[in-house]
Amino acid sequence: MSLFHYCESVTDTAMKEKGVAKTKFIFGFLVLLYASITCSYATDTISSYQTLRYNETIVSPQETFELGFFRPGNSKNLYVGIWFKKIPNRTIVWVANRNTPLSDTICVLTLTHQGVLILRNATKGNVLWSSANSTTLQVRNPIGQLLDTGDFIIYEEGDRINQEDPIWQSFDSLQHTLLPGEKLGWNLDTGKERHLTACKSEDDPAFSEFSYLIDARGYPQPMITKGQEIQYRAGPWNGLRFSGAFNLKQNRIYNFTFVVDQREIYYQFKLVNTSVITMLVLQPSGHLERLLWLDNKKEWNVYLSRPIDLCDQYSVCGPFGICNIESPQFVIV
Repeated sequence: MSLFHYCESVTDTAMKEKGVAKTKFIFGFLVLLYASITCSYATDTISSYQTLRYNETIVSPQETFELGFFRPGNSKNLYVGIWFKKIPNRTIVWVANRNTPLSDTICVLTLTHQGVLILRNATKGNVLWSSANSTTLQVRNPIGQLLDTGDFIIYEEGDRINQEDPIWQSFDSLQHTLLPGEKLGWNLDTGKERHLTACKSEDDPAFSEFSYLIDARGYPQPMITKGQEIQYRAGPWNGLRFSGAFNLKQNRIYNFTFVVDQREIYYQFKLVNTSVITMLVLQPSGHLERLLWLDNKKEWNVYLSRPIDLCDQYSVCGPFGICNIESPQFVIV
């Protein structure tokens, strides 16, 4: 028996025994209870042409990450993003419409039959952002799912192979944050490059001039750039670490690898202890920081930072120069 059939039977009895006033009270209470149960239900998926509205979210299976609408800092603009679900101060790790913010809450995020996420203004109907779908396969019943890795994937329902190689995934569209398992670098088969781009400020997630990328020319190495200018480079990989990053070493928190082969060139890190929360963030200042969440203090701690000092700046001493930060003057050889 459905909830509304039950309500009808209660109504009939109550009207006969206790009057109309009590019937309305009972009916209203049951409807309110039904609504509260519906609103509190969270799902990790979105189906074809299902819409996600303001104040609605998608939550990963273990409630690690959450996807929905948010306002950064003191901004009045609205964005679609992914953040840590259980961290009290909301930390955004991915933003969809960084350069095309919404100005009001009349908006919807929709998954089309072609497997494309579309963000549109519900009043005007104009599309503000959409995911790139480069697949040549015919999509029949796409599903969007938020994983506990922080990756949002789109795949064909019932096809586990496509879950490993999805139609689209947010991990292929890096923003300002690198999470465990994400690849920073190049897919040489497809020509796809993944790099970080800093936000303009805490209130504005739009793309700034600062990027953190893998330079694939010569011996591949990570670099921080400002526009076309190199700000910092980590040096080529020597098998254990990047030659210019002396304090980068294996530890008990995470391990890292740098892969160079005929198909891919990428940097990646994975957690040693899965209870730890850590990430790489390219800050609006252009500094690359590894942040570590301290649950006892309820705050992020800077575990590593690049560049460290003046000598980390690219070509600060000129060609063939040696920089000694402890010397009052630069030593040129």
